Amino acid sequence: MKTVQISDQVASQLTEMATKKHISTSALIEQLIEHEKKSSLLTDVIKDLPTINAFKGDPVEIQRKMRNEWD
Repeated sequence: MKTVQISDQVASQLTEMATKKHISTSALIEQLIEHEKKSSLLTDVIKDLPTINAFKGDPVEIQRKMRNEWD
């Protein structure tokens, strides 16, 4: 186990949040870390999505071409 030094204000906020969730401050910190890991994993997934050719180019020019197809 390690000891982490935090300000009294942050310690009070952690205690208050943990009390509202009916868990220990240690469990709360673990939950917050897991949530952060999941959030960053989602951004990694989004970065790895394939590029869709339909969205390449100038959107205004694409609209003009689509409109002109009906002329």
